[in-house]
Amino acid sequence: MSSEIEKKYLTDLEVVSLAIDIEDRGYEFYTMASEKFSNDKKIKEFFDEMAREELMHKSKFEELYRKLLDEKKGDDSAYFDIEASIYLTMLYKTSVFPSKDSVNEVLKKINTYEDAIELAIRAEKDSIIFYDEIVKDAKFDSTKKVAITLLNEEIKHFIDLSNMIKAI
Repeated sequence: MSSEIEKKYLTDLEVVSLAIDIEDRGYEFYTMASEKFSNDKKIKEFFDEMAREELMHKSKFEELYRKLLDEKKGDDSAYFDIEASIYLTMLYKTSVFPSKDSVNEVLKKINTYEDAIELAIRAEKDSIIFYDEIVKDAKFDSTKKVAITLLNEEIKHFIDLSNMIKAI
């Protein structure tokens, strides 16, 4: 990772694009975890359900992205402030789910579904922080509304994962 912090103002449109990728990463992680632990029906079904929910979240952000684009709200007229932009960019780059390119390598190092769930808990916590920051700093109500909805979904995921780890 570069020691130089990227100082780039982000628009709502750019932040929504990052959110789409985060949900896509979550989908990839849960899908591959389901495949890796397919010998345990309960765990496989749990990861499959989490993957389906990530796809639904991605769809909501894609819809918002199209709406912002149609309304021309993704232009340079309304940036997140620089601190929020840097924070969101760094959180995106260093946290949440592994990138699609590295999820396979990450899962190779995970030997138990408990470890996979622990990783997912950390990723969902990072997603909660990411979406909370969007809620605080988004310039458009439509972005805030979708971020609030998905923030609550990520909190539900965190609770579901925490309950699953307690149950096994």
